[in-house]
Amino acid sequence: MLKNKLFIGTVFISLLLCISACQKEEIEPPTKVLMQGTWELTAATDGSGNNILDIVAFPVTAIQLTDDNGMVGTQGPLFTYSVYGASQWVTANAKIKQAFDYANFRFNTGEYFVEGGNPTRFTVEAKLQATALAGGLTDVLTILGVGQGWLQQVIYHKFLNVKVTIPKAENSKERNTMIWEFDNETTAAYNYKDGLGNSLLWGGWPVNNFSKGTYTFTKRISGLNAIVTEHL
Repeated sequence: MLKNKLFIGTVFISLLLCISACQKEEIEPPTKVLMQGTWELTAATDGSGNNILDIVAFPVTAIQLTDDNGMVGTQGPLFTYSVYGASQWVTANAKIKQAFDYANFRFNTGEYFVEGGNPTRFTVEAKLQATALAGGLTDVLTILGVGQGWLQQVIYHKFLNVKVTIPKAENSKERNTMIWEFDNETTAAYNYKDGLGNSLLWGGWPVNNFSKGTYTFTKRISGLNAIVTEHL
């Protein structure tokens, strides 16, 4: 009888320990689910650690990531800087503001792609399109040094193997911060589309010349229009 009681007690304690361990082990939500929502860029540094937030966010960089892989927002200057660098940025600054006419809520679009589960790398593709009535993106590309033979109204700038981190807030289960890192594992591919929608290689800029950087986004409840309005 004593042996049976000891056996039952051991099984009971083991069961309690198992239940306790299972409760502590939380199921990690998929990376794609965690990335969805509206985000505002709140910190940005280049590959050397220099602060570039004011350079790439005007009036503000905000994006909305949707469950169907869509990206919409004011990410144009951020991706323009990432692709073409800062060499002629000051000169192109005024034209960039015209091309990305966010004061009238003319947002850029793009897509992002994430494998299932909990990967730490993803692909993002920014579609840069001229939105100003005159000049716009064509003028910007000319200032930045793109040759006349490569000027396109819409260019698809794709970055593969971008590192993404979505940590929990301190002493909380909330995940209100998302960090993108364009690092040594990140690669680029630039395309445009013909009249049938077929992707064609765009060779107007070397894919290896993109700027490394770390971009920290903070989750927002308000919509894109409200976020832009706050910064005008």
